[in-house]
Amino acid sequence: MKPKIKSIIALSAAVLLAAGQGARPAAAQNPGFQESFDDPKLPGWEHSPEAIVADGFLRIGPGNFASRAGAWQDFDLGFKLRFSGSGETHANYRASDAGGYLLAILEGNMVLFKNQPSDQSTELAKSSGWQPAENTWMEFTITLKGGEHTVSVDGSRVLTATDPEPLGAGTVVFASHGERTSEVDDVSLQGIAPDAGAEGAAEPAAQPSGLATPAPGPTAAPDGFQALWQELAAAQGTTLDLGAFAVNLLLAVASSFILSRVYIHWGSSLSNRRKFAANFMLVTATTTFIILVVRSSVALSLGLVGALSIIRFRTAVKEPEELAYLFFAISLGIGLGDNQRLVTLLSLVVVILLIGLARLLRQTQADINLHLTVTSRAPGKAGMQQVQEVIGKHCEKLRLIRYDENADRMELSYVVEFRHLADLEKARAALQAISPAMEISFLDNKGIW
Repeated sequence: MKPKIKSIIALSAAVLLAAGQGARPAAAQNPGFQESFDDPKLPGWEHSPEAIVADGFLRIGPGNFASRAGAWQDFDLGFKLRFSGSGETHANYRASDAGGYLLAILEGNMVLFKNQPSDQSTELAKSSGWQPAENTWMEFTITLKGGEHTVSVDGSRVLTATDPEPLGAGTVVFASHGERTSEVDDVSLQGIAPDAGAEGAAEPAAQPSGLATPAPGPTAAPDGFQALWQELAAAQGTTLDLGAFAVNLLLAVASSFILSRVYIHWGSSLSNRRKFAANFMLVTATTTFIILVVRSSVALSLGLVGALSIIRFRTAVKEPEELAYLFFAISLGIGLGDNQRLVTLLSLVVVILLIGLARLLRQTQADINLHLTVTSRAPGKAGMQQVQEVIGKHCEKLRLIRYDENADRMELSYVVEFRHLADLEKARAALQAISPAMEISFLDNKGIW
């Protein structure tokens, strides 16, 4: 069996276990039910956010489910089904904490599984020569009596199976997996009376686990069922967990702050690094929020593609280093938005270590952040060597870019790196000490640390 199918079966088994928690309090529904999905509120059903009533039928989006709580043992279950997209449609029945039966309608056939606790799954039967039709209504009938299963589609028997150790009563669940959207209509379940000889065994079947039946309450079953489903579905992005959102948002703020400190102190961009780094926190937090929201909805995910096509960065990115840091800030937001916390934080640590190592291995060089122009006039005109020696004592790096001199005036232009404002003040005082009439001009290029 393919690993993908195994993982889906395991998830379905967990859903069946959760369904059992809501099945026993609904034992009054044992005679059966009929549902034509005329009420958009889906009374009597538990369902995930993207399982809705639309156009008079139940539409179940990818990774979503709808469950009819109850405790049915032997029955005839009929429903109409139409699907679109690759993936699987699951019809689960006799689902309880003791396990359940899973009818998986695949892209090329149909398989019946028996799921039990501890993720144990047994294939009971597989269709032969039957091909499901996409975007076409099919009428399914599932007859279950004891351990005998019969599945018919459009009046033709497609699959039969026998379970020598049948499960007890349970609920009914419809679910979609992969990229498939399933549409269900005209669901009917009619109970089958047990045989006379099996009458004595029918009563304990409603309690497959031997646990005491909890007292029915208006919210007890939905709360437990929905909470456990949200926990199971968190990795699939079908729900938005506010707790996870808060944690990821805090991690986004912390990681972007660390990244901004790294960029300010270890970056080599000529622009004002402090002003540019101040954007990292907003970019990372915003990306985290977007990913956390769109991962819970396929429609929003597709809409994001169109949104990104019209949103542009109107401020020009002047250097490749700026683009690299900005892209990494967005990557942090994407990772945290997808709940990949460990991988994201580990990547942040590795990148910081690589940047630090590159900084240590790089030849010592200071970044130019100021333009300095010194003008000395006669009388008392200073010499170039004298000016350069004075400035060099107070700056990290000094480079002469222009030199003009005549009998009355000398003008020197430098690009220099000052680490602190105090160094700038010391250089100014030292130049004024050479000649009080000396003209000094500083032009900020990217800011002083």
